[in-house]
Amino acid sequence: MAYIRLIVLVLAFEVFISALVGLGIYVGFSVFPYAQLPVTVSGAAAQTSGFNATIPLYMPSLSDLKVPYTQLQAGKPVWGIAAILVSAAVLVVQSFIRGMYLGGIKGWVQSQRMVPLIQCGRRYFKDMLGWSVFQLVLYAVTFFLAAVFFPFGIILIVALLFFSLTPYLIVLQDLSLSEAFAEAPGLFRRYFRTLLPLALAAMLCTLIFSLLRSLPQPMGYAIPLLAYAVVGTFLIAELMERLEGKLREDGEKTPHLPFGEAGAGRISTYITILLVPVLVTAGVLSASGRHLSAVDFGGKKRLAGISYNTNFSDVFYASEMSYTAYEWRTGDFRIAMRLPDLSGGRSPRELRGIADITWLLNEEIRTVNGTTTNISVQPFTRKSRLMYRLVRETARDGSFYYSSLNGSVSILPGRTRSSEPLSVQMMVSGNGSNIFILQYPTRFGSTEVFRVSDDGRYLIPGTSQVNPIDLHAYWFTAEQRKEDVFELLSAKNKNSFLATLNRAYLPLAAAMQEGDGSMVVKILETMRAAGVRVKVPDWDERGWTEYLQSRYENASVQRTLEFMTKAGVQGSYESRELPEKSDEKTGAYRFEVPFPTGTVPIIYEESKGNGRLVSVTIFK
Repeated sequence: MAYIRLIVLVLAFEVFISALVGLGIYVGFSVFPYAQLPVTVSGAAAQTSGFNATIPLYMPSLSDLKVPYTQLQAGKPVWGIAAILVSAAVLVVQSFIRGMYLGGIKGWVQSQRMVPLIQCGRRYFKDMLGWSVFQLVLYAVTFFLAAVFFPFGIILIVALLFFSLTPYLIVLQDLSLSEAFAEAPGLFRRYFRTLLPLALAAMLCTLIFSLLRSLPQPMGYAIPLLAYAVVGTFLIAELMERLEGKLREDGEKTPHLPFGEAGAGRISTYITILLVPVLVTAGVLSASGRHLSAVDFGGKKRLAGISYNTNFSDVFYASEMSYTAYEWRTGDFRIAMRLPDLSGGRSPRELRGIADITWLLNEEIRTVNGTTTNISVQPFTRKSRLMYRLVRETARDGSFYYSSLNGSVSILPGRTRSSEPLSVQMMVSGNGSNIFILQYPTRFGSTEVFRVSDDGRYLIPGTSQVNPIDLHAYWFTAEQRKEDVFELLSAKNKNSFLATLNRAYLPLAAAMQEGDGSMVVKILETMRAAGVRVKVPDWDERGWTEYLQSRYENASVQRTLEFMTKAGVQGSYESRELPEKSDEKTGAYRFEVPFPTGTVPIIYEESKGNGRLVSVTIFK
């Protein structure tokens, strides 16, 4: 029963840290040093690889195993007054609990009795707090010295080992912190051979437990938590028992605790045992971020949306990945999230909450045919929950918008699982009218493709150089209008350009399809500058824009997007040769750019020898 109480103590503190780290990601503060741990991600294959072998010191901790305390994506560490105060409070709580824990072990190894843990915490709190502060300072010094010259960090870590017995001596011999500091190095050298086999056994155990973190969640959190709390407690108890025995052999004092035995009734015993599965379950919920639902209250704004993504389109290859075009999709895409009133110039520093989203998730489909199992990946409409903290950003023209790049956003674990780990980024326009979600595989990252329009109104993802089809954007707004789609595409094209003139008629067709007269004029001017003969209507940017957008007149948003998609896929602009206009050196070809009101023909000529574009003609 004495050991179960100590195991419960370990579990309670670890669950407390998990809940606090998750709350910090949501509110906007980091918990030192736990914010430095790696974070897992959502998805069926979300795992942490590698192994770690260490020695449990003073209390078993998930940080020893490099097991993340939360599955939420933390983003950048947030340091400030709140982070300092919370981290200091955690240090105080940890010091008190460490005194309870080591005092409880002392009572058991000395006299096989349960001692009152609260009184142990009070007795050793001051010295344990001093030791924790010493560790913190040494950690910071080691970090900075290692950044300057790595061997300095190694030297300090080795030096710390000689003082590693300090907390045990404080408890076993009732020494003050300064007295234990003075005794620790000598006793470490004297008892090194005695303690070495136990240290090696501890390293083997932690190595095995660290491998368990690669299990699918929530087992990758729950099993290492419980296993290490149990085995780690036995290892630390064995260390203190051996150390206490050696001290007695050498005639050193090891006074008993001046407390009576703590009573343990039947009901108290049952409650303590029941706390083990309860705390493990609470830890799983905290690590997944589900406990944050308790702070998410109030009405939510419900909006419908559309989806768009880059693809392996013709213009993707023709422009050598310099022209971004989107494939559009409509469906039952919805979001419900809590937003403050952002009208009238109101601009809080952060937005936070939990959003309910309906979107597409790729899932594995297994089909068994005799002895053969076929695995395919197909998209399904699924519901998910997103925890977000968006930070106010300044757009290029000085407008405000909100983004998760300097905040955080995570997919909360649910019943549905994608075929691979997913991450998300989120963006909200300054007035809250447009909400954007960027979904992508975690293995890719989003820094290179996350782009916002100059006025902060639209998310305009760039083309991934790795696999463009795996990045999906969702756009939610109260009313989807064609004019907004045209504005988004025009903003997107400010980042597009022609890397080559080979097959440059395809980016030209894409710009026309998107109704962007500015991009059409820019491409035509580039062609003229390169010596290509251009025969087109004599219009400026505004004239081209009005003409092209008029081709979508009276078309619904859904039908407009069907035609817009042709710019972002393959096979939309099939050319056919014009034999009557071709000769031995030059081939003439024709294709049409389709619109709801008809087609716009384009004839181009290119050299049969080197494929160089010779001329382009656009008919009204």
